[in-house]
Amino acid sequence: MNKHIMRMFCLLLVLSMVFCLVACGGNEESSQPTEASETSTEVSVDPEQEYKDANGNYKTKLGVLDEYKGKTFSILVVGEKSGTYQSDDFSTEAGSGGIDYGDTYYNEVLARNEKVEETYEIELDLHKLNDTFNEARNDAMTGTHLYDAMILNVGGAASLAQEGLLINLFDLENIDTLAPWWDQRANAAYSVANKLYFTTGDITIMNKVNTWSILFNKDMVKNNNLESPYDLYEDGTWTFDKMCEMAATVNTATSPEQIEDPSVTYGLLSAYGDIYRIYGGSGETLCQKDSKDEPVIRFGVDESSINNTIKILEKLNNNAWNVYAEKTADPWGKTFAAFYDGRVLFRPSGFSATTKLRALANIEFGIVPMPKINNDQEDYWTVTDGSFAACISKNCADPEFSAYMLDAFAAEAKNFITPAYVEANLKWKALRDDESAEILDYIFNHINYDVAAVYNFGSITNLFSNLAKASSTDVVSSFDAIKTEVESAIEDVIINYQSDT
Repeated sequence: MNKHIMRMFCLLLVLSMVFCLVACGGNEESSQPTEASETSTEVSVDPEQEYKDANGNYKTKLGVLDEYKGKTFSILVVGEKSGTYQSDDFSTEAGSGGIDYGDTYYNEVLARNEKVEETYEIELDLHKLNDTFNEARNDAMTGTHLYDAMILNVGGAASLAQEGLLINLFDLENIDTLAPWWDQRANAAYSVANKLYFTTGDITIMNKVNTWSILFNKDMVKNNNLESPYDLYEDGTWTFDKMCEMAATVNTATSPEQIEDPSVTYGLLSAYGDIYRIYGGSGETLCQKDSKDEPVIRFGVDESSINNTIKILEKLNNNAWNVYAEKTADPWGKTFAAFYDGRVLFRPSGFSATTKLRALANIEFGIVPMPKINNDQEDYWTVTDGSFAACISKNCADPEFSAYMLDAFAAEAKNFITPAYVEANLKWKALRDDESAEILDYIFNHINYDVAAVYNFGSITNLFSNLAKASSTDVVSSFDAIKTEVESAIEDVIINYQSDT
């Protein structure tokens, strides 16, 4: 069995163990300890201990290699032109037009960078540029060898991979794709035909920045004698039906045009794209993998995928208590203001918006995961839009050095940057209570990655937005109209990957 097949087998085994543990534990992160026998002592074993040093800090298994001392590591990341969605993973100060994550965060980025440079005796050469896709593509095709590694938008990375311009990470010895600083669910979704050309994890905060949850107005909950979303979450009964029921209770609006009326309240402020996000929160995916690690259509095959989509659309279309932002004169400005001014009970939001609210909100708001589709669903799930991914150009100067450095920077990011983003930026500033803070770890550990969303086969994810825009629930015929195109797009990706050597 070759190396990358073995790694995929190990990855699937690890994921199976994770799913089993979650299933046994329900909504709790750990189960109750069993009673120790008279002849044995119960010992708690850290499953990540092999990746930690004596002080409990994460470390790579390779450690410091003499052969790479004195080298410069050049990395390409997304520039300021992307605004909110620029890279803040290596920069030590906020970029123009982006989110200022605060001094605590950027100090930790600096500390991570310095730690890697000093420990591994290398120099970081950061290139934060606009139009990174074409920059990466041109470098790969012309052979200029400008970058040892790249952190790109996942869609751009997927395009480069299909052009045969990226290295299969499973073929490299110096990157441990099973390490806890790489997201194993992302690995499973991003790989095709047992080849992994890009992945994500602690190397970037963008998979968290673009993760979705539900924000709620705490005062509106209290003033309307509603059940606490926190209690519902803890009880495992925070469902889509419950959210809609609560939204209808507080609503006084009759049309989207009232979004600027200070006397009108809405139950739910959403967007067309939230249909897919709520669908993903149900644990559903559009595609799954077969035994050859190749994508196959799941949507429409499993009856629940159709029924759940219809249910979501029926609830959110043409109900006065929900306003689609796109149906207002100012889709994002006025609708966002309506929430932070205290006139909306619920708002599905990426954490990019949550962070911005810390400086804007005139209300006390809380956060819960995307709701379960019904009470039969065991876990809460969420989706992430527009994540960034680490990748290596096929014609880079030294692929194993690139792999070595990506692993080192990702490991130290788990020590420095991830805690700074979650603890300092979100838990202490953007969020207003301990309950929300405790939920964040759960949300980030339950991202529902979908290979179909990465490649958007046949524009399949647009199906949900198009139905919402048309106020339609005709899911079956709408999907049938694009199914052949989706299947063709899947086949193209598989062929591209199979032919890449």
